[in-house]
Amino acid sequence: MIRTSIRRISNKSIPYEPVPKNKYNAQRSQFNFKPQKTSGLVHNPPAAIIKPYMQTPNIFLPANDPRRHFNTAPSQNFTQQDLEYMPVLKEYKPQGQRDYSITAETIDAIKKLKESDPENWTLSKLSKEFNIEARKLVHFLRPDKKEKISEHKILSERARRKELWLRNEY
Repeated sequence: MIRTSIRRISNKSIPYEPVPKNKYNAQRSQFNFKPQKTSGLVHNPPAAIIKPYMQTPNIFLPANDPRRHFNTAPSQNFTQQDLEYMPVLKEYKPQGQRDYSITAETIDAIKKLKESDPENWTLSKLSKEFNIEARKLVHFLRPDKKEKISEHKILSERARRKELWLRNEY
């Protein structure tokens, strides 16, 4: 009760201002200056860079700009040989070039190996053996929904029986 009345009083004491007040004329002053948006990308380096011309990417510089010569560091220019030896972090394949060659027989073989010796046949070993990504293997090795439901039913029935047993109700 007291809180709501305090809230009501404090809210009324604060005036509502839809437009901030200033000492300048709102219609004719520079206070209403609205910057014009530029078309395309804008490279705006942070103030902490001592020499922005050293940090500006070549994509933002015109072709005849003399600053392009400053950016030719050996770490930025790679030959094709250098690129061949670099590791590929994740190879992206477009929709039309993806590999859909995993058959039902392959999946059955993977499941049999995993069920026979789960400690020996880890996801990484299975992915190397069958040349399939580990995230796809996780998808194939998940238990069926029916198995999950049956496990859930068993556990819930066990918990219910335990409660009955603790209450001496058989």
